[in-house]
Amino acid sequence: MAAFPDAGDDGVRALLVDWMTCLQPLGVPPWTLAETAGPASEVVRDGDLDQPRSAAQRARLLVMLDAPDAGRRAGAARQLLDWPEPEPAEAVLDVYLRGRIPLPSGARLAQTLVTVDPAVLSDGGIMPARVVRLAGQLGPWDLVPLIPLLLGWWEHGPAGLRTEAGHALRGAPADVLADHLRPRLAAGAWGFLDLLTGRRLLASPDMTRIRERLRVEGRDDLAERLLLDEGPGSASRTSAPPGAVHRPVRAELLRLARTGGPEQIRRALSRLAEEHNGRAPDRDPALREVIGELLAHPRPKVRLHAHRTSRAMLDRPAHLLHTAVLLDDPQPDISRMAIRTLCHASWEPAVPALVALLDHTHPAVREEAAEGLLLMRAAAVPALRHAVGHARPDKRSRYTCLLERLTGPDDGAPPP
Repeated sequence: MAAFPDAGDDGVRALLVDWMTCLQPLGVPPWTLAETAGPASEVVRDGDLDQPRSAAQRARLLVMLDAPDAGRRAGAARQLLDWPEPEPAEAVLDVYLRGRIPLPSGARLAQTLVTVDPAVLSDGGIMPARVVRLAGQLGPWDLVPLIPLLLGWWEHGPAGLRTEAGHALRGAPADVLADHLRPRLAAGAWGFLDLLTGRRLLASPDMTRIRERLRVEGRDDLAERLLLDEGPGSASRTSAPPGAVHRPVRAELLRLARTGGPEQIRRALSRLAEEHNGRAPDRDPALREVIGELLAHPRPKVRLHAHRTSRAMLDRPAHLLHTAVLLDDPQPDISRMAIRTLCHASWEPAVPALVALLDHTHPAVREEAAEGLLLMRAAAVPALRHAVGHARPDKRSRYTCLLERLTGPDDGAPPP
């Protein structure tokens, strides 16, 4: 501003100051004008905690987490937890779990625990009691990845840790926890029933067999502790009107399908389809969303089961939209199945994607796409003509050959 002393004569200076104020970055000192500049800014020392955010300040605070003084470590941790990036919080979490600082206030560390690989938490330097303390602050579905770790501490830990781990485990989704306990219960380790007492479970074949085994062995007291939801025909639902949907159970099934392991997903989808029982198409957007997510699951069997559930429960347009997602499936056989389904249904919105598959890296997929486009007949012609006009000369024959079979040789010629 000092370089332009005349800027204030016509009010421009005030506008420039307002503009500079709007551009003021967050967390840095205010602009210093030349005509009001004071003494040189204060020198930043390595021990300063209250400096504006910067890469240098973050580096100083991270170093301070290993300071000999406990108060300095705790102060640096509090400052770093205010930073929005995940890396500072992860560093504070590691220091806390190793017993170097007390538990800071707030839920930031528990939220950060969710992002950590559970395998890291079994490191010898990690204090299990501190992991369990944070786990107790998590929601049911955030606890799912930690269940094996917590079960190990509940089974083999000292009394205090066992109590806290059990409390955290009882906050996990009941059916997911039961699925982890199933091998132990099948082996007769009835002590694990303590973790399921008072919690309603889906009546899977495995859990039903376990309850019957308890009765055969004369352990009726333990059998009564397994509260199994038998489905729409159970006594617990006799008061419900015919055809009514038991929403809490359905919501639990959808959550299990979204976050469970492959076997849990299979059971949840099978139960949903069983309860649907061929009625009118299901219009629940939550179901469509879950199926859409599962079509991108890394396990091919899960993707196929989700597709079958879509066919059984949804209307035809929704099912065909889900089928189109599988055209780009990494498994060639699944991609070919999707091609056949869409082409036999004569679903025209899939034509552009089918034409694109003529350039697929796998020959079987290319062949399936070509046969499918012939089934689409005239609906495939515009997209094929467009592909001819944009194809490389060495690949143009893939499209012209199909065009000739659909319309005649003249239509397959490349444009001039």
